[in-house]
Amino acid sequence: MIINNGIFAGDIKGETDIPGLRIDFNAGLRMELPAGNWHVRVRDGVSGRIFFDSEVTDGRVQSLEQYYIPWEIEAWRDGEMVFSHRLDFTEQKVYLYITGSVPESLPPLGEAVQMLSCARAFLAEHPCRLAVRPGAALADIARRCYPEFEIVENMPEDAYATYHLGTFNEEPYFSPTSGRCMPWQDYARELLNLSRQPEIDEWRPGHPRPSELSEPYVCIAVQASGGRKCWLYPGGWDEVVGYLRTLGYRVLCLDKEKSRYDDGQHIEMPEGAEDFTGSRPLAERLEVLAYADMFIGVSSGLSWLAQAARCPVVLVSGITMSYTEFFTPYRISNCFSCRGCFTDPGIVWGRDSICPRHQGTDRELECSRSITPGQVIEAIEQVRRDRADKGR
Repeated sequence: MIINNGIFAGDIKGETDIPGLRIDFNAGLRMELPAGNWHVRVRDGVSGRIFFDSEVTDGRVQSLEQYYIPWEIEAWRDGEMVFSHRLDFTEQKVYLYITGSVPESLPPLGEAVQMLSCARAFLAEHPCRLAVRPGAALADIARRCYPEFEIVENMPEDAYATYHLGTFNEEPYFSPTSGRCMPWQDYARELLNLSRQPEIDEWRPGHPRPSELSEPYVCIAVQASGGRKCWLYPGGWDEVVGYLRTLGYRVLCLDKEKSRYDDGQHIEMPEGAEDFTGSRPLAERLEVLAYADMFIGVSSGLSWLAQAARCPVVLVSGITMSYTEFFTPYRISNCFSCRGCFTDPGIVWGRDSICPRHQGTDRELECSRSITPGQVIEAIEQVRRDRADKGR
């Protein structure tokens, strides 16, 4: 706990019966006190753990912890208890702010898909008035797929509580544990104290299959938020695209950019793929994915969007372990190489080297380079067998 007179997340919004005493939960617990001889105690209302128990004069009490804790507050003035409150969402406005790995940053697509599903799970457990900020790119899809809560861009004026939802590494303040070290369902459950593990919701297309995509097709995305997350087997994508075309598929590349240089890697659209790249609306991407026979990609937001569209996902990844993303039976990695450094809490991700364990050696990025086209092709065939078994 801290005591200060600063302002975070705007003014404290919750009026009480005591003039000058306000309380809300919009940046953790926030309590504003008028002048006087005060004693404040703050604890976890379930476990009884005391976070703060001290004298306070004119000022503010604010928690460092920003995730869900069942706060219970008691306040004495001149030795007499005059106020008590326990966190209760019933009929209150709760604001879920989906963000990136740093609070207040724009939400990556993968986090937004995950956390919208968590928002629905939260509302199922708490009878509140829920407002969610998924980011402008997903706002239209979210309004269509989640009519039970309000989609907003800014904090509502009557917000009682706010929670930042992202894959944070700054435990124990923005999350109770690192978002890199456990399955996303477990992490989200701890972040919001859900009683059940959420699953990725199904996002149905809003329109029939477009006539220009009447032939069988496969979607791919070869890029990610960093070159180290991409599939780097030399010529691998070209070989896979060529194989798909021999099967009679059109192959649509959905990346935002046709070519990109990142983390020392030049990542570009494979030969033979059709150019569907560009900064296109995510609602349009969802429609294309929903009618594809499969999606082949890496640990990136488009893989999460494909999963929400219920498109079979062939996911190629070396830097993450299988529990990092959603479950897909078509996930590919190489268990005989170094892998999973993204989930290693000893690595300061984003500040360590591109290949933190083998930088500058012949094993650099072997997690990705060692995954072969044969492995990807076998996963493609498994998708085809599964589709045939279902009569598709």
